[in-house]
Amino acid sequence: MSGSAPAPASEKRRALWVLLALSLTLNLFFLAGAAWIKIHRPPHPPNPIARMRYVAGELHLDARHRKAFGQYLAMLRARLRLMHTEVRPLIDEAWAELAKPQANAAEVMALFDKAAKKHRKFQEELTKSTLEFLATLSPEQRLKFVELARRGPRAWERSLFHAKKNPPSAAKPKGP
Repeated sequence: MSGSAPAPASEKRRALWVLLALSLTLNLFFLAGAAWIKIHRPPHPPNPIARMRYVAGELHLDARHRKAFGQYLAMLRARLRLMHTEVRPLIDEAWAELAKPQANAAEVMALFDKAAKKHRKFQEELTKSTLEFLATLSPEQRLKFVELARRGPRAWERSLFHAKKNPPSAAKPKGP
């Protein structure tokens, strides 16, 4: 018979301890990684209201501009709320129809079209209100507003995260 002799008990015990130590080490690294991710999680993408508050801080608005901005922000909140209450049910209904075994494609498209029209109406009203607010700003503030408003979500995350760490100083307002 050609076979290898069984390993002595001390070698088996040593191998078991090595595997146990390796398993424990890997588990500790996993837990440390999970904790690090939890602690150093990037901030949530800001909502439109949070972005607009950040923009207001960057524009150094005077009392008149702050009042106009407050009215603009109130309109934005109300329109966002209304848009969600009007559009969300249409989207939900379209998805519910898609989930059916014999989904009606025409109905789904009609629901998505109706939601898109309502969203487009919201965009038109928002554009009108934005132009009215921008008319109250100086040319420099207007340019700054547009620059900040055009940033993508990732840029907003960085800006707001930086602003939380380094709040803007109480600098004197620019412009007239």
